[in-house]
This record gives sequence, C-alpha cells and structure tokens, in this order.
Amino acid sequence: MESRGCLAIFCIITTQLILFKEVVLCMMGQYDVDGECCYPCHAGYRINGTCSIMTGTTCVPCDPGTYTVHQSGLKECLQCNFCDSEFGFMTRRECSSISNTVCGCSPGHYCNEMKDDDCKLCLPHRVCAPGQYVKSQGTEGSNTICEDCQKGMFSPNGSLGHCLLWTNCTAQGLFEEKPGTDTRDALCSTHSNLQLRLIVMLSTVVIILIFISFICVVFVRRKKNLQRGKQRHKEGDASHLGKICDPLEADRSVTNLSVQETRQQDVLLPLRERISESQDKPDS
Repeated sequence: MESRGCLAIFCIITTQLILFKEVVLCMMGQYDVDGECCYPCHAGYRINGTCSIMTGTTCVPCDPGTYTVHQSGLKECLQCNFCDSEFGFMTRRECSSISNTVCGCSPGHYCNEMKDDDCKLCLPHRVCAPGQYVKSQGTEGSNTICEDCQKGMFSPNGSLGHCLLWTNCTAQGLFEEKPGTDTRDALCSTHSNLQLRLIVMLSTVVIILIFISFICVVFVRRKKNLQRGKQRHKEGDASHLGKICDPLEADRSVTNLSVQETRQQDVLLPLRERISESQDKPDS
C-alpha cells in the first residue's frame, strides 16, 4: 500500500514538473503552437507546419497581400487592408510583408475615425447652402465650416469664400425694384415702383378703352345695317301696294289674264273637237 501511494505521488510530481517546464520554456520567448512551445518567426514570416524539440521552428515568408508586424507564432499571416475609393478612401502607403496598408481620405472627404496613422472612416465635406459662405475649407483631417451671410449681404450658391454686398441702387441713381436677400442681390430699375404701377395702370386703361371703342363701333354699324334693312323692306311694301292701288296697273293685270285665258281656250278647243269626232265615228 505504501509503495503504491509513493508511486502515485511520484507520478503527480513528475507531471507537474513537466507542465512547469513547458510553461517556463514558453515564457522564455516561445509560443504555444498546437500544444507545442515553438520559437517565433520574425516579422514578415510565419510558422510552417508544426514544431518540436527535435525539429524546431520552420518559418516561411508571408504571401503577397499578407503581413506580420512583430515576431509571432502565427501559422497564417494577416490579410492586408483594401482602401476602397467608393467609400472615399485612398491608399497612402502600400501593404508590405511587415506592415499593413495605410488608408487616407480622397479629395473632398475628411477622416472621421483615425487609428494610429490609418483612417477607418471617411466622410464627404459639408456643402454650404445658398445664403452661406465657406468660412474654412475642408481638409483631410477636418470638415468644411459654413457661416450665414450677414444682413445686407448675399451668397447665391454657398461656394464663395465671402458673402457679397447688395447693390446700392440709390448710389447709382436708380430705384430699388426688389430688395436683396441672403441669396439674391437687390434688383435696380430706372423707374420706381410707383412709376411702374402707374405705367401698368395706364396701359391697362388704354387697352380697356380701345376694346370698348371697338365694341361700340361694331354695335353702331350693326344698328345702322338693321335700320337700312328695315327701310328697304318698307320701301318694297309701299311699291307693291302702289301697284295694286293704281287703276291702270289693275286694268293691265286683268287684260293680261284675259289674254292668257283666250290662248288656253284656243289650244283646248281643237283638242275637244278631235275627241268628239272620234266618238261620233261608227266602229269599223
């Protein structure tokens, strides 16, 4: 029994010593690779296969597009980053076997999230609105700063570095037709608003008077034509009545009727005689 107990204690102590040895060896600059303590590979290299006390560590260079920055026990190198231009990135430094790709922001963008010297998020520069001016132009590290135009000034599109003053119409001997705004200059005219209104009113009145005059002329002409038509109608009726009331004209009409009746009788009489003769003849 005592021998068995001693054997068990010996086994436990041996196992702990082996584990302690492995921990100590891995703590002395080695890396645990698949349960084995392996010496690391230099930057730009990776461990190829497995290592042991007999074979040691086998290192190979990183493949193109991969890298390692420090000594490591990695069996696979890290993948290089890609600077996507569709998201506003541009490549500041190409990837190598010992360093990752460094991305920056393309023109018109600024970096909103930086890690070391590598940008992680690019955003487009702010666009100033009409009525504003560009106080500070955007850079790769900062956004554009916009400011509103002050009273008496304007900016038509927001791309100017300073706002413009309204035109002084009075100083130019003109009248201000429309006042300026923060997006539009003052509008000057050779006539004042009152004069323009009077001109418009007078033009409107003249057009209305011309229209009324035209209507009146048409109405008067139509009325005269109606009166002339009625007068001609009356004259025609009077002429007809005069012919009927004239005795000589009446006699002429009666005479004409008698002549016509006589002619009709002259035409019809021979026809009647022929019909009666044909009736008197005996049937053959």
